[in-house]
Amino acid sequence: MTIVYFDWLDYVVFGAMLLLSSLIGVYFAFFASKKQNTTSEYLMGGKTMGMFPISMSLIASYISGISLLGLPAEMYTYGTQLWTIVLSEWAVSLTIAIIYLPVFYNLQITSTYEYLRLRFNQKVRLLGSVIFIIKMLLYIPIVIYVPALAFSQVTGVNLHLITPIVCIVCIFYTTLGGIKAVVWTDTLQTVLMYFGVVFVLVYGTWRLGGIGNVIDLNKKGDRLEFFNMDLDPTIRHTFWSTVFGNYFSWLASCSVNQAMVQRCLALSSLKRARITIFIMAAGIFIIVSLCCYTGLVIYATFYNCDPLTIGAIRKSDQLLPYFVMTITGSIPALPGIFMSGVFSAALSSMSTGLNSMCGVIFEDLIRPAYNKPITEKNASFIMKIIVVAIGATCVALVFLVEHMGALIQAGKSLAGITAGSLLGLFSMGLFLPWINATGALAGGISSTLLVGWISLGTQAAIMRGEIIILPKAVSVDGCEGNFTVPKEPSMSTETEFDRSIVTY
Repeated sequence: MTIVYFDWLDYVVFGAMLLLSSLIGVYFAFFASKKQNTTSEYLMGGKTMGMFPISMSLIASYISGISLLGLPAEMYTYGTQLWTIVLSEWAVSLTIAIIYLPVFYNLQITSTYEYLRLRFNQKVRLLGSVIFIIKMLLYIPIVIYVPALAFSQVTGVNLHLITPIVCIVCIFYTTLGGIKAVVWTDTLQTVLMYFGVVFVLVYGTWRLGGIGNVIDLNKKGDRLEFFNMDLDPTIRHTFWSTVFGNYFSWLASCSVNQAMVQRCLALSSLKRARITIFIMAAGIFIIVSLCCYTGLVIYATFYNCDPLTIGAIRKSDQLLPYFVMTITGSIPALPGIFMSGVFSAALSSMSTGLNSMCGVIFEDLIRPAYNKPITEKNASFIMKIIVVAIGATCVALVFLVEHMGALIQAGKSLAGITAGSLLGLFSMGLFLPWINATGALAGGISSTLLVGWISLGTQAAIMRGEIIILPKAVSVDGCEGNFTVPKEPSMSTETEFDRSIVTY
């Protein structure tokens, strides 16, 4: 099977996506009726944003390029049990809409962590802010690195060239246009993301003769598994860990996250914010299900000739780009649309992260340090400098990630550790009125250390080979040509990053 690389039309499509994203930033900076030169406009969109762009922005923010590449690979390699994470998203959305969102909306605060100062004291607020900043600095470089690696695979373009170009575009429109540019570019990128995924899976299903054939081949390959009720915590995925475990993971990443709260407060009423939350849940439910089904299509395509075993790819996370370029690469512009969708997911996560970190750094670290009020003009200038600075830092960290190897998964786990600590701090403040600032500090620090010890210990055990996760069986009976099948189970199916849909 011959791999088809990018042609000129694919580059045009990809370049058009970057150009349109940049022009949106230019529009809101120079041509929109309300310029992004006040704190309220830059961070909250004047609190007059519409539900549609905010919903699209939230969907794009919580689905990264890691999700688009990783979820299909998960289905191919380990089966469909992880697909059941979509069941918990509705319960999380209900929890956010009823319990957490009204608190932030009634307070009308710019930074989520201002709540911690109001409930406890300034030290607890700083702890929450620092944990959030660290979490984002750990995650954004991974968000960019993974699709850049896929782009390099399908084009041959050097990773060191494409990464700075894409990041500079993202920093450009985020710095100029503020949250309005971020939200509307997210909307564009969400449409591209959906279009790319749907086009690939529809063509792949048609090529295989329909959904029935896809399901039959996956059933024969033992990929279909949704209700593994085993209580053993050492099993990679069970119904309990995916549904109940993801409930708390998703709740931690959404309910008290600056990116989520900042966008909800950009709406004009609590009712509109609640509706937006449920639209976001529906959108994520759909895109995750599409990605998981794409994994079934990929397995059905390669069910008797595993690309990993024959050495066509090195890691299972390269399955989707390989599938696109070998099966659909001959269709004009489709590879470009696909990679635009993958990079759109990454850009939206990065721009949202930059904008939300800007709000936290300015409101929680810089503004309190000033002895006198900051003028709106100075505030606008300072926030733009912050975005450029943290954007440049993330670009530099991408090149560090390249050399981390298996530690990338540990870095992803660190993001989960910090999210849990933040959820605990806010939940203590909401539900336990007898907890004081000292208790909050002690709880926040000790929980971070404890969960960090568990998580990093697990990653270290995997690296030492003490924990081995065996993939589902594959076949090479239908392959053509000469190749050598490894005598030992290939470890190339292990991934460098967590396949969770949650990005924050």
